[in-house]
Amino acid sequence: MSAVRGARPLIEKGCLLLRSRDFHAAPFIRARPASKRSPKVRAMNPPAGALQIKRTYDYEESLPPIALLHAAKKSGALTVEPDQALEFLREYQALAGKSNVGWEQRLCNEHDMLPSTMALLAGILKRCHSGGQKALAKSVMLAASRLGEKAATFDIISEALRVGTLYEYRAPLERLGTLAKKDNDPQAMTLLGKVLMGERREKEALDWFRRATREPTGGLDFDGAGESLVSEGRILSQRGDRNGAKAAFEKAAFELDDPSAYFYLAQLQEPRSSNQQVYLLKAASSGVVEAWHNLGALELENLNKQERKPTSLDDYGMAREWFQVAAAEGFGLSMINMAVICKAVGQMDKALEWLEKAEGVDGVRSEATAMKRQWETSVS
Repeated sequence: MSAVRGARPLIEKGCLLLRSRDFHAAPFIRARPASKRSPKVRAMNPPAGALQIKRTYDYEESLPPIALLHAAKKSGALTVEPDQALEFLREYQALAGKSNVGWEQRLCNEHDMLPSTMALLAGILKRCHSGGQKALAKSVMLAASRLGEKAATFDIISEALRVGTLYEYRAPLERLGTLAKKDNDPQAMTLLGKVLMGERREKEALDWFRRATREPTGGLDFDGAGESLVSEGRILSQRGDRNGAKAAFEKAAFELDDPSAYFYLAQLQEPRSSNQQVYLLKAASSGVVEAWHNLGALELENLNKQERKPTSLDDYGMAREWFQVAAAEGFGLSMINMAVICKAVGQMDKALEWLEKAEGVDGVRSEATAMKRQWETSVS
């Protein structure tokens, strides 16, 4: 029977990468992004001026639904009337790519539109589904960044980091550098650290993470302080500085209640200790998928120590529950463990279904395919 992926290997290798609260998970703590040249080197031909909206997109179809604007107005997030916002976006599309320098600021002045409101409208458009709406969202967000809205700059760089397109955004990267180096903005420092970390320039990244959370340039009273400390801890862990990593994770966990800090802190505890389980539960209660899987693996280890072996899915108890919720969120290792559990109790059809799902997940695709082929051969 294929071995179920246990707790210890994943606890040693599990990785979680955070943005403000949106979890961007990578499967292994020692897995690093591929080496890339600096964005400054690669961005030889960045987009100039405003991003043009493709003429295949109808202006009206590119606008956000009025219901979303009313909801934003009712919540207090949107400070202008929905009709005023729509009129601004219509005129923006008509002028984009056809007007001379400074047109965006003049348009904002004419409509009493702040760059922060532009960024909000771009964020609303990003939630929409059509190509025209997404293209307009990107264009408006870039314009807001050019007009000095730092939230727009942060959004652009964060999204580019997520999809690996930093080289396309030389101007926003330069603005980010200005915010970090000249304005001592701790959020900008943290994001710049993430950019450098993605370039495998860990020494420089570590310096920026520390500057973001330490006096005189930073502190812990900004959105993202926990993320900065966790990133510091990850770098120190990779360097073998266990004590330094533990101190960073503990500060993020105990002072800022950062979920990912508890997850990483669990890795530094005695395997299968009560502290390890408590920290994993803290992380799991805040939605850290890797913690769900690890808790399932710990439960499975306890089951394997018992003389009576499970004969039904129900016999797997909380191990099955943790694996199921993690698998439902797309965590590939949990899908494979669910497949192994199903096979162990004679439910081969369900086991193969889990492997088919795992084949769609990066990081476990080849393993799932090999297992599926082997199992199908054994029953044929």
